Amino acid sequence: MLRWSAFSLLSNWFHKPARAATATLALSLVLVAPASQAQDKTALQKIQQSGVLSVALYKDFAPFSDNGKGIDVDLAQALATKLGVKMTPLWFAAADDVAGDLRKMVWKGTPIGYGPADLMMHVPVDPQYMAKVDQVKIFGAYHRERFAIGRQLEALPSLENLEPFEKLSLGVEGESMGALVMLSADSGRYREKLKIFKSTEDAIAALKSGAVVAVLGQQGELENGVGSDPRFAIDLPPNQLLKMQQWRIGLAVKAENVELFQALETAMNELISDGTVTRIVQAYGLKHRQP
Repeated sequence: MLRWSAFSLLSNWFHKPARAATATLALSLVLVAPASQAQDKTALQKIQQSGVLSVALYKDFAPFSDNGKGIDVDLAQALATKLGVKMTPLWFAAADDVAGDLRKMVWKGTPIGYGPADLMMHVPVDPQYMAKVDQVKIFGAYHRERFAIGRQLEALPSLENLEPFEKLSLGVEGESMGALVMLSADSGRYREKLKIFKSTEDAIAALKSGAVVAVLGQQGELENGVGSDPRFAIDLPPNQLLKMQQWRIGLAVKAENVELFQALETAMNELISDGTVTRIVQAYGLKHRQP
């Protein structure tokens, strides 16, 4: 399933020192304010007080988040460190769409009380979608993903068009955009040799074993799976529709948590500027594609 991973307005969240007269006035206002109003804390203040940033991370999504490790896990830890707190993961399985993931892990939580988290990783950065979502703030783009094809060099030395897949098997994750495109491409000419797998990871395993000669999937997953193996090559798809499919991935918080959004946006900008994001991405065998 394609998981989507943003842009934001950045403002200065550090307050300036107040003058003595202003401070005196502010103090008097606090003293007469209702107790409940005086005790209200922002999400950022609660995180700083507890010392924990809870982060929603997809399950079974190597190399981004799988078995307690991955690019998104390391980035979440780096962001928490920037805030001066620890990171606690909230693992979850992808819903049918991004809206479902955001609902259960960012702004509402699940019916059984799991979540929401303070922050969600690997959220799609799509301006049209973002304009329609009122409950969350999507921002902090840190990587760009796209479709690619990993192939066995011995069986398929070059790939200039899709014609070889009339005779050679191509693996793809079911219920993905790649699968839908390949099922309908060129009036269904490649259906017979198309092999559907539960995940791209399973398809890559089949590629390594020789069960298929090529796999269509997200380039990051392919780079992590076969990128360093000289038996394989990774290319952009010859199909123009798939070649055009690229998307940025970023972060999401509840829309009302403005201070938290601003602090995390600042932290992510610093991690990008000092090369931390690039180092983390490359550590998992991927090329860091600037968002």
